[in-house]
Amino acid sequence: MNRQATEQESGYADLVAHRGRELAGAVAVLAEGEGPLLVHGPGGEHQSGLVLALALLAAGLTHDDAVAAALPAEARPDALIQALAAIGALGGTEPYLLRHGLMVSHFHALRERFAGDEAGLAAGDVS
Repeated sequence: MNRQATEQESGYADLVAHRGRELAGAVAVLAEGEGPLLVHGPGGEHQSGLVLALALLAAGLTHDDAVAAALPAEARPDALIQALAAIGALGGTEPYLLRHGLMVSHFHALRERFAGDEAGLAAGDVS
């Protein structure tokens, strides 16, 4: 593995381990926003793919669907998959985001915004 790839994956590990509040905050912005939104990390780097995947998972999409939708925004797919696996090892997306400040109302707003009744997705277990 080259040095840049290793640094980027370690950047994801740092985000998951130490920046959960910021990740949850970015997901909250998507939940509260109206109209089209642009997810963009510093310099267009990897955080945008992770934030988008977390928002879509919080919206009720399956892991595979959320990853597939986030990959076009992702320069390092392996790093994204590892970050989501790390969040899964910490209890999963919903508990992770809730622990870091996302509110139940944000989950409901994301489900309305991204999933909608037409997508056939249930509101999920967040209450």
